[in-house]
Amino acid sequence: MTTTQRNLPLAAVLLLLLSAAAYARAQALPAAEASPISTGFTLPHAAGSLNYAVSASESIASNRFGNSGTSAYSNFSGDLAFITDSQRDPFSMVFSGGRSWTTSSQPSYSFLNLAMSQVVSLKRWNFVLLDSVSYMPGTASTGLSGVAGVGDLGAGTISTGEDTGQGVLTGYSTRVTNTSSLSIQRQITGKTSIYAAGSYTMTRFLSNSSSNGNNPGLDNNGETASLGLSHRLDARNTIGAGYAYTNSTYTGNNYGVPEPGFSSQTALGQYTHQFTRKLGISASAGPEWTTVDSAGSSTSTSLFADLSATYTGQFAYSALSYRRSTNGGFGVVGGSLSDSVDFTTGRTFIRVWRCSATAAYTRTENLPTAFVVPFTFHTEVAGGQISRALGRNLSTYVSYTVENQTNQGIAPTVDLFSGLNQVVGFGLIYAPAAIHLGHQ
Repeated sequence: MTTTQRNLPLAAVLLLLLSAAAYARAQALPAAEASPISTGFTLPHAAGSLNYAVSASESIASNRFGNSGTSAYSNFSGDLAFITDSQRDPFSMVFSGGRSWTTSSQPSYSFLNLAMSQVVSLKRWNFVLLDSVSYMPGTASTGLSGVAGVGDLGAGTISTGEDTGQGVLTGYSTRVTNTSSLSIQRQITGKTSIYAAGSYTMTRFLSNSSSNGNNPGLDNNGETASLGLSHRLDARNTIGAGYAYTNSTYTGNNYGVPEPGFSSQTALGQYTHQFTRKLGISASAGPEWTTVDSAGSSTSTSLFADLSATYTGQFAYSALSYRRSTNGGFGVVGGSLSDSVDFTTGRTFIRVWRCSATAAYTRTENLPTAFVVPFTFHTEVAGGQISRALGRNLSTYVSYTVENQTNQGIAPTVDLFSGLNQVVGFGLIYAPAAIHLGHQ
């Protein structure tokens, strides 16, 4: 008997025990309870608090990682997030991770995401240090973990370095991504400030089998640097201007042919407006010049744009964004230009129900390179989750996620996903109320 086969019955037994406990607690759920009732994991809303959750779930997937057929997974995962109560120098951390087992021909896998930030304030200076690392079996899609079906849709997201919308989907290609950054802001006057930032991102694809027998992805190193000026016109309006430089290089290769790196420079204008305390918009746009390090390639000019609108209420939230920019190619190609539209929303009903949904469409094309035939990826990801409290700290959920990707042209890629993948997940989540830290 294999290790996977031993673990699957254990997963089923624990899920059954949690179900029995959930049913018992559901019978005593008050109709009007004064204390908060959990409908799943959420990020902390106040300084000096810690939130955590553990979950056991089952998911059923078709065409998972591009392999035909239907597979069943047993999942165990956990989430942890906290922020210190320091008003001047707060530290925050978010973690999400777990393990999925299956006895089918699909691979079992682990996943984790960890992000930490430290703020240091010295008179008019503000420093923010950030480090995030992820270990994923494939391209991140939905939820805090980036893995469909584990019950964290609507809990938030963890940045892994490329803020470029939904990435190009691959097959089973385990990768590690780490991003470290430092940003500095200096208040010049009560309304005007300057800022500078720099970051380094590293992506490495580990030794795992791909469907076509080649390397699973392109290893990438990326550096960014930016500076700018921000001025608050009044309580609701802020304008600014900035400059950014990015550079990407590749240490892996496809089919024995090294991928050329590229660099981009962007000049942009910025504007934010707060309509109400709950509703605001933000816009950044400007020209972007990109040069590919390949003989015969010339500098190309495109539009950089980053537009977003957010609504945050007591029981509901929504966010809509559009982004157009160059990026590192998601380990699939040596640099690309993406247009991405993302929408997320969630709402709590009658205190015991929570509904969350997300949808994203991304069009990705290769950067103009001499002697390379243009190719394009169209990626769509959508998901929905309904959660129901079974007690003060326990909830159940059901979720559905669909991923679809089509490819046009000939791309020098390895283990690229093409087709339709669907995942149905259901399970139990233990998520107690926030724990207060420090002085209250």
